[in-house]
Amino acid sequence: MSFLPTPLGGRPDALLARAGGLTRLVAGLCWLLAVVLTTQPLVPAVVCLAGLAALLGWSGLDARLVAGRFGPVFVAAVGLAVVAAVFSPLNGDPAATAAVELGPLRITVPALSGAMALGLRLVAIALTSVLVFGPGEVTGLADSLVQQARVPDRFAYGSVAALGLVPLLAADWESTRVARRLRGLEAAHLPGRLGGLGGRLLTLLVSAIRRADRMALAMDARGFDSGRRRSRYRPVRFGVPDVLVLAGAVGVAAFALAAATWVRV
Repeated sequence: MSFLPTPLGGRPDALLARAGGLTRLVAGLCWLLAVVLTTQPLVPAVVCLAGLAALLGWSGLDARLVAGRFGPVFVAAVGLAVVAAVFSPLNGDPAATAAVELGPLRITVPALSGAMALGLRLVAIALTSVLVFGPGEVTGLADSLVQQARVPDRFAYGSVAALGLVPLLAADWESTRVARRLRGLEAAHLPGRLGGLGGRLLTLLVSAIRRADRMALAMDARGFDSGRRRSRYRPVRFGVPDVLVLAGAVGVAAFALAAATWVRV
């Protein structure tokens, strides 16, 4: 099975890249658990700051490329926070302190706090996902899950193979569009959904089934369905980078939860 390169241009010598995939996954779950355990905006804010520091200092990822792909998530988080603050039922509480008053618009401090927590939670989840799956290769994550978490080979490497099909299906979609237009089955001046979307979907479905069938045969030929014990080409061991990543993740989560109990926002 060929390696799937990381789509974010990560360096293999970075701390998060040298840590195992299972280690990054456990560390990310610690952060996500801390984010969902409280409604205080301070916890996701701390996680976001720690995630930004890890992204710039220890992930080895191209920060400009990540920022370009992270833009829609940031816009969605801001929009979600604005909508949640404006339409929160807490704004109708006359006993609550008003943070913003513009004519009929009244936003209370509890509503603003909840909206900030919601938006920051979305950003924290996105940052954590980038730090978990961005550094290293997808096959490295599968190796770690199989060797350390005892996940079945068929499930782990089958998921990697399925992820590898996504860009191929995108290329098939575009080549199908060009081929149908050359054959006169689609008008060049019509949008895709009006110019034979059903035909393209059927062609893509047939192509996906054929690719999946060939991939299943290839995996069977490599012994993934033999039921026997398999040797490991890339052994995964728990080392110093794993200890540092886990300690840092647990420390950030514990500090964020403790700070939320000390400071009420």
